Parts: sequence; structure tokens; C-alpha cells
Amino acid sequence: MAIPVGLEHESGADFERRARDLARALHDPEGLQGAVIYRGQERDGLFRTDDAIHAYEMTIDQSKAKAIKDATKLRDMLTDMSKAPEHAFKTLTGWVVTRSEPTGDQRSAVQSLQAPGISLYIIGFSGLHRRLCDSEKYLALRAQAPFGSTAYTENHLPKNKVDVPATYASNFGAQKNGADVASLLLDGHRALVTGEYGVGKSHAMRDLYLRLRKLHFKSEKLTPFPLHINLKDCIGLRSPTEILARHAETIGFDSARSLNSAWRSGSCILLLDGFDEIIPSRWLGSAADLRDYRWLALAPIRTMIAETPPETGLAISGRSNYFSSHAERDSALGLHSSTETLTLQDFDIEQLTAFLTSTATASQIPEWMPTKPLLLGYLVGLDHFELADAPSSSSSQGQAWRQMLDLICAREAEMLTAVRPESIKRIVSRVATLARANGEAIGPVSADVMKAAYVAVNGRQPDEEGMQLLQRLPGLASSGDGTDDRVFADEGLSETAFGEDLATYAVSPHAGHPLEGTASWVSASSELGLEVAALALQELEASQSAYGAVKARQDAGQYDAVSADLLRISGATQLAPKGDKRTYVIEGVIFDTLLLAEDDELAARITFNNCLFERLDLSGIETAKSLPTFRNCDISAVDGISGFTVEFEARFPDCTVEHFSEASQTTAGIMSLKLAPRNRVALSILKKTYSQRGSGRKEGSLSRGLDPQSRQLVPEIVSSLVSSGWLLKSSAGHDVIYAPIKSRKVAALAALANPATFSLA
Repeated sequence: MAIPVGLEHESGADFERRARDLARALHDPEGLQGAVIYRGQERDGLFRTDDAIHAYEMTIDQSKAKAIKDATKLRDMLTDMSKAPEHAFKTLTGWVVTRSEPTGDQRSAVQSLQAPGISLYIIGFSGLHRRLCDSEKYLALRAQAPFGSTAYTENHLPKNKVDVPATYASNFGAQKNGADVASLLLDGHRALVTGEYGVGKSHAMRDLYLRLRKLHFKSEKLTPFPLHINLKDCIGLRSPTEILARHAETIGFDSARSLNSAWRSGSCILLLDGFDEIIPSRWLGSAADLRDYRWLALAPIRTMIAETPPETGLAISGRSNYFSSHAERDSALGLHSSTETLTLQDFDIEQLTAFLTSTATASQIPEWMPTKPLLLGYLVGLDHFELADAPSSSSSQGQAWRQMLDLICAREAEMLTAVRPESIKRIVSRVATLARANGEAIGPVSADVMKAAYVAVNGRQPDEEGMQLLQRLPGLASSGDGTDDRVFADEGLSETAFGEDLATYAVSPHAGHPLEGTASWVSASSELGLEVAALALQELEASQSAYGAVKARQDAGQYDAVSADLLRISGATQLAPKGDKRTYVIEGVIFDTLLLAEDDELAARITFNNCLFERLDLSGIETAKSLPTFRNCDISAVDGISGFTVEFEARFPDCTVEHFSEASQTTAGIMSLKLAPRNRVALSILKKTYSQRGSGRKEGSLSRGLDPQSRQLVPEIVSSLVSSGWLLKSSAGHDVIYAPIKSRKVAALAALANPATFSLA
């Protein structure tokens, strides 16, 4: 067979060294013996114990003559040694080791040279390897056991194979793929694989395992085999020996000792998955110094890395947010500056397409869709997407993110047996609320804040598993400032978690919740956060709670961002009691986007004082009677109209507007174009869905601003836009939502910029 890449130019001396390392691991674990000069002649290996002598000759020459020469040298040396009194009762064995499997002629030749009291064998490198450790048996058992977090994730994916190659960003500048990293490990280098939650670290480590396994068998075991260990199985262990024993027991391999020998001899490549899942064997009793906590937790891993032969490949993976700095990470893991750091990233467009294709999923995915492999996998498993062979409506953005948060917390709880998914969700949600106190929805949050969230939810201080949870709280990443502060790695997850906690507060606004006081932040929630809160309240059958909570806040003079959020929930879901005439004030709040709708009966009773709007979307408003009052507000952009009418202007006293929509980009402007009626209506719908931020538009808003004749065309045109891949239909509660498609956004904006080029099929 062909010698694998990397070994085809291997010299006899290199092969001799590798084979001697195996023999030494078999007969002399302390490494005190090896090549010798015996009676003036060099012998490749000689190992003496109390009851046996093993002599070795190693060769890359596959000829019969070389086998005879080496076997004769061994026989003569062992015959001479047998005459010494101290060797009188020892078994004497000679081994000729070839790189490839011996031929029949070689075996026959060696067999013919046997001498009384001396055993002679010729064996291939793979046979010698098998005597040290049965890698074939190990790999067969390892394949049947879970690989890190992939076991849980795959329970929520379709049964068909999902295989999207990982790509790594290297700290040395070059981007690498799985084959590059496998080659790196085979060459004896070390790699640190990191990434935020959900980017597929365990999938990447399994991919490396499968690549190295394939090369091991393809080379007739001339290359090291991959030894893949889930570090979450090693909680409470103190040494590498205990780690290997636990791993062997976990997968059902009956010889932990042989794994230890293979590791120490450099016969395997070590793959350590999940350094962030280790907790220390004894509890420090305090969370005051998290660096000490992490240092203690990783002591056995640090030892294992230090004792791995320097020429042996090794990769270790974990979440990038576990450590406060790269310096602490390298110190705690015992890594050197020469270690290559490989960072896994979110899917790019090509990987996203490959993933959806491999899951038989249609490519029509909404613009808001996250690109983290884990989240996409969950959405596919939740049947969020249309299947290529069975189109159906997807769930809404809020529903999808709520389900994803549930699955993320359930996944984390499966790794932490004493922590329930509901508790993790409540902790993450409370952290999302406390994060806003620093002015940003994503944080940062300190270790003390995370601990306070844990205590608020559980009513007690965190134990060992509680500390581990806080160190790797799902959805959080390092703040990057060298401290233990964290930030939410995904704004969508932050908004979802806050929406859940906002609903908790609305149900019990006087139960000591941190939202009970006046908000210390000034930014209102996104459409996603509000939709999540509304869905959570609906699930709790407490939809009216938002309106009750905002009335209590107004009575207390709290005209802040939380009041704004609760009012928007009540207005959008029409939860205000019929006949209620109460007016409301919101003061000093910043809105990224405020989308107003004609059917929001509550909006007209709200006054926004001294607020800032990055974008005010009035494309769904037909008459001024549906407008709130905006007083002394700064508005960066008004979307949907090209200027205020007298009637509208009365609702904006002392306001500053930087710019309005171009006349041609308003619904009225589009409908005045000299285009076919169907194309005009289609473009007006694309304008409403693609030119605004958010998760989509309600079905009823798509007809706003159209004359009666054009409105009659809307149902058929919307159906055409969905079937031709321009829009994705979903539902949120009782509402039908139409969302923009990620892959069509560029084309949609181009059509709006040059309407004459657009034609609806």
C-alpha cells in the first residue's frame, strides 16, 4: 500500500525511533533502555527485565535478505546473552519490526532461524502498535460514545447526515480547514480550538477525530490514532492517569493502562474537548478569585498537556469566554506561545447554504436568522424552516428565539446534572436584565452580577456546578478587556432573555424584581424583545399583566424605557381595556426603531417627551388620529412619508427631523410610478418588509396606503412573493407575519432603487 502523506520520505532512522518508542512503552515505561552497542555491534533495541529479554531490529527494507540478516543478528546476540548466569531463567525473544506488514517470504525466513530457547518473530509496525494498545478496538468503541455536546444537538436535528466543514481563523494569520488542522496535529504541533457558544466546537473536534482515524487505518497504523476525551466526564479527577481510566470506563474499553502507554509513547494524538466543562475536585468556598478557581479546576489538564511527548500532536477546545484573558488561558492550560489558536466562527453564506442543503431545507430563510451552527441546527430540528419537499409556514422570530433559548438551556442542563433547564433560563434572563444597567443590551456584566442573578433565582449561593454554570453561562462571551466581565455574544439572545424576564416582572410587578424600580438605562427594547415578552405572557395566560404593570409605573412617575416597552406590548397586542381613556407619558427614552400601526388604539394616548428616535416608521399610518404626540424629540429618519402634512405636523411640536423618505421610496411614490399595477403593489410590499428593521410585517399592514383597487391585488401578490422566494410567511399568536428573506435582500433593495428593472413573475 502507499505510504501516507508525511511518511513517504521518512528515513530509516525516523522509523527506528518511532518503533523503539513503542517497544520502550511495552517493556520499559520508565524509558531507561533503548538502542545499545552489544559486543561492538549496534542493536536497535534491547530491553531487560527480571524475567525476560526482548531484542529489536527495525527496518524499512521489505526484502527477504534484510529480514534474514536482522533475525540472524538477534539470534546470535540472544544466544550469547543466554550463557550469562544472570539470564539463565529468562525468556529470550527477538523481534524484527518492519514498516509495512511482513511478506510471506520474510515470515518463512525468520521462522527458519529459530534456535533452542530463543523465540524469533517478524512483525509489522501496526502489529507492534496493537501489542501496545489495540487502537482498532478503542476506535470502534469510541465511535459508539458521545462526542461532547454533539450528542444533545443531534437529538434535535433531522436524521439525515449534516456535514458542513468547519473553518478556523488562525492567530498566525491564515484560515484553515479540517484537513489543514489534522495535518498540523500529525506533524506534532499543538492547537487550541476556541469559539463562542454555538459555533460547533464539539462538531469540529469530532471532525478532527474522524479525519485522524481515517488516516490511521489508511496508513496501516503508521500514523498515531486519535484519543478523544470529553472533559466533562472527568469532573473531580486529579491526574492524567485518572482521566484516561475514566475515559476507558466511559466508552467500555478494557485497558486504561494501554491507553496510558500509548499516550506517553506518542502513539496517539490527544483531542481534549471542553476545558470549560471541568470543575475542581474540591470547593474553594468562595467565588472571590475566579482565576484561582479556574487554575485549580484545570490542574489535571495542565499536567496532561505538560506530560504529553513534545513531538506529539494535541488539540484542546473550549469556550472563548471561560478565561478573562489570553494570558490567563495559556497559563491555566500550560500552553506556550508557539501553540496555534484556531477560532471557529459563525457560518458564512456558503456554509449556511451547505447546511440547509444537507438538511433538505429550502433556502428561503428570514433576514433576522442567526448564523450560529448550533442555533441553525435547533431551528431545523424545530421544523422552523420550510422543507424542500414539503413547504410549510415557519414560526415567527419571537417563537423561534424562545424555542432556541429553551433548547440552549436544556443542553447546558444536560451537561450539569444538578441544574434544571428552567433555572438556567431564569438566570440567563435575569442577567440580561441586569446587563442593561450598564447602558447596553448586551452588557457587560461582572462576575458579581452573574452571581447575584444565580442567588436571586435559586435563593442560595452557587455550589461547584453552580460556579461552573456561571463560568460558561450560555450565550455570553468575554468582554475582551482582561477582566472576568461578560457580554452577550448575540443581541438576539440578549433581547430574547430580557423579554422573558420582562414578562416575569409584568406578572408580579411588586415582588422585588429589579425592574420594579426606575430603569437606569434609556434604550427601549427591540421588536424581538417585545414579541418574546408578549408570547411569554400569552403562554402564562397573563396577557393583561403588561397593561396593569405600566399603569402602576405611570402612577409612580416612572416614564422610562420599561414603561415604553410595556406600552408597546399592550398596544401591539391590543391588550388595553376597551373604553380606557387614560393617557401615558414616556420621557427621555432612546428608540432604535419605532414602528407604528394604524390598529394600535393605545398609541394615540401616548406622549413622547424629549425622546430620541433613530428611525420612526410611519408607513403603516394613514391618518394622524393614530399617531402619538412627539414633543421636543429628535428623529434621525422618518420612514414611509416624504414630509409632514399639516395634520401630522400638529403631532410633532418642537421636534427635529433630520430626513424623510425620498418621495419615490414611499408607498404613495411607488404607487405613482408608471409600472404595471401588480409590480407597483409588489414593490410597495417589498419596501415595507425589506427597508425596515425588524422581523417582518403583519399581514394587515401590507395594504396600508393603497387605494381600494390595489388592495384587492394584495392577497394574490403576497402569495406570489412567497412562492417565488421573496417573503417567508410565519405566525405570531393570532397574527400572520411576512418576513424578508436573507438571500434576497440585496436584490430587493436593488429593485427598490431601480423599480423599472423589477417584474413579478
